[in-house]
Amino acid sequence: MRVLAFGVVTVLAIARPEAQQPPHKPTHTDESYVSRTTAILVDVVVRDRKGKPVTDLTAADFRVLEDDVEQEVGSFALINRGAGIGIDVRFKAPDDTTIVDASAPKPASNPELEALPASTAIIFDALSADALAMSQRAALDYLPPDGNSPHSRVAIFATVPSMQILQGYTDDIAAIRNGIRKVTAAGTMTADMKKDRMGSLFEQQQSIESQTDRLGQIIAGGGQGAQNAAGAVGQLETEARLVQGNMRLLNAFDTIDRDHRGYGAQTTLLTAIDSLSVRPGRKTVVLFSEGLPASPALQNQMQRIIEVANAANVTVYAVDASGLRAISSLSDTRREVEQTGHDRLRQVSLGSDTAEGPYSRMIERTEDLLRLDPQGGLARLAEDTGGFLVRDTNDIGSAFRRIDEDSRIHYLLTYTPKNDTFDGTFREIDVKVQRPGMQIFARKGYRAVRTPGLLRTPAYEAPAIALLDSGTLPNAFPVRAGGLVFPDRRGGGLVPLVVKVGTDVLRFDIDPVTHTYSGQVAVVARLKDHAGQVVQKLSQQYVLTGDEKDVEAAKKGEILFYREPRLAPGVYELESIVYDIVAGKASARVSTITVPDAEADGLQMSSLVIVARTETVEEVNPAIEAPLYFGKMLLYPNLGDPVSRSADGEVAFYFSLYPEEGRAVTGATVELLKNGRQVATATLAIASGEPGDGPRVQHVGRLPLEPLPPGTYELKVSVTDGRTMQERSTYFTVGT
Repeated sequence: MRVLAFGVVTVLAIARPEAQQPPHKPTHTDESYVSRTTAILVDVVVRDRKGKPVTDLTAADFRVLEDDVEQEVGSFALINRGAGIGIDVRFKAPDDTTIVDASAPKPASNPELEALPASTAIIFDALSADALAMSQRAALDYLPPDGNSPHSRVAIFATVPSMQILQGYTDDIAAIRNGIRKVTAAGTMTADMKKDRMGSLFEQQQSIESQTDRLGQIIAGGGQGAQNAAGAVGQLETEARLVQGNMRLLNAFDTIDRDHRGYGAQTTLLTAIDSLSVRPGRKTVVLFSEGLPASPALQNQMQRIIEVANAANVTVYAVDASGLRAISSLSDTRREVEQTGHDRLRQVSLGSDTAEGPYSRMIERTEDLLRLDPQGGLARLAEDTGGFLVRDTNDIGSAFRRIDEDSRIHYLLTYTPKNDTFDGTFREIDVKVQRPGMQIFARKGYRAVRTPGLLRTPAYEAPAIALLDSGTLPNAFPVRAGGLVFPDRRGGGLVPLVVKVGTDVLRFDIDPVTHTYSGQVAVVARLKDHAGQVVQKLSQQYVLTGDEKDVEAAKKGEILFYREPRLAPGVYELESIVYDIVAGKASARVSTITVPDAEADGLQMSSLVIVARTETVEEVNPAIEAPLYFGKMLLYPNLGDPVSRSADGEVAFYFSLYPEEGRAVTGATVELLKNGRQVATATLAIASGEPGDGPRVQHVGRLPLEPLPPGTYELKVSVTDGRTMQERSTYFTVGT
């Protein structure tokens, strides 16, 4: 049973105005960070114009640029294991690796490095029967004859029916071959049927439009057949709407299907990269796939995979297992783009209203299609990690020979970044060789974080978290943040977290071509326990876009970040940060949250909340005890904004009580204090549920502001059931 109580408090015995006293705020002790040098390791493969490995370069031949700033090459080594040799594949800790000094005049082989076994993860994505057969044959041919040990430890992964590790890292040829043979084919009939169906609908649409144009000419000419032609046009319009509906349905299914397949492949990629990250030596992923969708929904995840691979110095080689397609996948993409443009021209010629969204959907679909070509996702993954994409060939075995050659022959370079501020931003790496005609393969960059775990976070989070961990909290613009506690007798409590920022402090970029504005904001909230360990991290990225003419209106809004984590009893530190991605500026706030031990016995009380505003919500599920709902009213907490005597007239406050089963609230008082001195006091009338129901009792009170001079006040509420007393307080500021 839920009981709602509503009270009006009249302030009595107003004291004389006194000097404003700001509320006590928890202090934040800056953590100590030890400065240390970080070396960036880069694997580099260099080939000549004919594609042959170049092995006679020295450190002086290389230039390394980070964000266009030239870096000093620190250590340098050439790895040249030789072809087909059987080496002592023994494991060695990476920290014990010896690297040739950069001052060496000529490249030198290094037995210590060459003795480290290379590691290769072979991933079979969802492949059709023909593609799988060709891929398995290439992988099996890559292995040395039975009885000989490969120079690389090999593991086998598959993505269907779900992520599978078919064989862990081993140099046992028989085990590797058995793992490859375990891979099963995935059905691709659905995708093929979708392409055929979409082509048929496109042809049907063109036929309908052609007939409509011809009938339109008859109607324009008048005469006896005009009336019949008009009726036929109506029928064609109905058919056209059915065709367009079927097209939208197929596009929606295609998006869901691509996302599903993409997530499966990316989960397996992350697992394989994780497994390689702790291994020494050259680390390689070979991905057999018929296309890795890079849809908008998967863009951030793809970037994260690339960054995790680069941080672990893992090179990814992607093999388009479809081989020589009779019809290129680009043809499908081109056809849909042409169809989208055709629909737009048709819309304009008919004078159709574009305000309801069809034109916007066309633009979004075109952008989607340009990124959806399966080979595009494979190419990005490979090229950004220093590998390459094998496409449009049935000779996959030759690609394996080149991948094997890269593993055996490559250079290792390190450098210490001149920019030693690890702020979570992405740094581009550009490796150049001062010899003409060279082909260079190396990773394209890294994300500047000291904590490797940050690479697992979405890209928009990393800079914000890096600023939180910098030791000095940023404060570039006003931000309000805080946490509330609502006990739960099942244990711990529900803790609503609120972060608010006005859009007027954000930077919006204007695109002169599209005449649109854009802004991006990341909000991150971290909860740390008494030991300083992060127990929960919550975040959201906000993308603000619109027409250029509406940018001023966009600056008059606010972003309200709200989450309701459930926490165990204890004391927590809440760190909240708002990061303006466009401006590269941020503001952070730190506060303390105490979650009481909600025992089975005794009266419990929530935080005392100053209410900023309310909103009526028609559809409220009464079975869900949402902490900030009062009947059909949604209560927005005031996190420190001043209240105005003239504009507001009063201030509302809210709290919830959780009486012990069988006991009722017997007394409640409210006090108003300023500078620690009582300004007013009054008794609250608290409703109560029936004994035995154990209800939640909610109370909203109002406090008139007219008698109060400007200043900061403490509001304190005390409640008792005759055996247990609970007390909560909060602060608010009164303006003019």
